[in-house]
Amino acid sequence: MKFTGILKPTRMAAFLAAATLASQAFAQSEDTVKAAFLFNFAKLVEWPANAFQDGNAPIVVAFVGGESLADTFEQNVKGKNANGREFSIKKLTASAGAEGAQIVVIADGAQATAVTSAAKGKPVLTVASADGVEGAIRFVKDGPKMGFDLDLDVAKASALKIDPKLQKVAKSVKGG
Repeated sequence: MKFTGILKPTRMAAFLAAATLASQAFAQSEDTVKAAFLFNFAKLVEWPANAFQDGNAPIVVAFVGGESLADTFEQNVKGKNANGREFSIKKLTASAGAEGAQIVVIADGAQATAVTSAAKGKPVLTVASADGVEGAIRFVKDGPKMGFDLDLDVAKASALKIDPKLQKVAKSVKGG
């Protein structure tokens, strides 16, 4: 493509509209990538038997903040299961209810301390999706690529076993 100079006003408007749509698509694709990661985390983490009411109980995934991510995850797991368990999604505005979930996604940094305190010592996989928040798993962005870090000490303190496959694809692994 050859650059021919300044865009005419009509072409400039079309370019700006396309750029806006592209940035919206990127934001949605980031949620889509995170949702896919969350689905795989559910498949590659082992919870103790007492984490569920019974053998048919769903994996409860609670989102503290991050409503668009919660919606994307819910759409993407409809009709799917992880290790024979269906999913139940909760949208929380605070830490109340986090301790009853198997996975808690912390997208609201202001609630991070309360959520991690509520989940401490319980079989809950904490997933940090906000800057400055720590969890057993923390999403990290490297340019346009999304990845994650693992903290095995946090996972162990929650009586969770992380599959070695997950450890191999993590950007970094802390503890052991």
